[in-house]
Amino acid sequence: MKKSGRHLRTGLVITGSVVTMAMFLFFAHSMFGVAAQGKAKMEGLVVSIRDGKFERFRQNLWSPLRVGQEISREDRVRTDKTAVVIVTLADIGRIVIGPSSDIELGKDPKDFNIKMQRGFAWFESNLPKGSKASITTSLATAGVRGTAFCVCYDGKNYCASTCFGEIEVSLDGGRVIKVPKGQYFAFTAGSPIPGKTESAASLLEKTGAGFDFCFNCHVVGGGGKLRPDRK
Repeated sequence: MKKSGRHLRTGLVITGSVVTMAMFLFFAHSMFGVAAQGKAKMEGLVVSIRDGKFERFRQNLWSPLRVGQEISREDRVRTDKTAVVIVTLADIGRIVIGPSSDIELGKDPKDFNIKMQRGFAWFESNLPKGSKASITTSLATAGVRGTAFCVCYDGKNYCASTCFGEIEVSLDGGRVIKVPKGQYFAFTAGSPIPGKTESAASLLEKTGAGFDFCFNCHVVGGGGKLRPDRK
C-alpha cells in the first residue's frame, strides 16, 4: 500500500507539473498570439510633431495624437496652422503633413489614395511592386508608382511638385499632365489650365510665396538644395 501511495503521490506531482506546464504554454501562446495580432495590426506611426497640434477624427470627435502613437489607414487627421507632422505607414511610405491640413489616409495598400480637403502633404512612397498611390483633391489627382512628391491645396489653388521620379496629375475631363523630377504644375479653379509644367527651383527662392512648407526640407534660395538637418 505504501508503494502504491508513493506511486500515487509521484503520479500526482507529475500530473500537476504537466498541467502547470500546459497552462504556462497555453498562456504563453495566448500572450504571444495577442502580441502578434497587435503587431500585425500596426499600420502606421506618428514619428514627429513639430509645433502646433495634430489630431485624429473618430466617433465624431477630434482627439490629439502624440509622437509614438499608432495610426491606421483610413484615419482622418488634421494639423493646426503651425504644426508639421511626419507619419510613416507600413508598406506605404512616409508622409509629411504641413500646417492647416485636413486629410484622410488611404485604405488599400495596392491603390493607396489620400483624400485632401485642404493643406500640404509631401509623400515618399515605399510601395510594393505593382502598387500605386495618389493624393486626391476636388480639383485634381496626383498619382505615383514609386516616387516622392508634394501637393498643396487650399480649396481654390492647386500645386503638385515632383521631388523624385515622375507623377501624373489627372484633371476633370480625362486630361493628364506628366510632372517630371524638379518640375511643378499649378493652377487656380476657374482659370485656364496651363499646358505645361515649370521648374520648381523658382518656388524655392524666397519665403512668403505660398510654398513655405517646402522649406522644411529645402534651403531658402538654394536652388533646390536640401537642408542638412531635414528629417
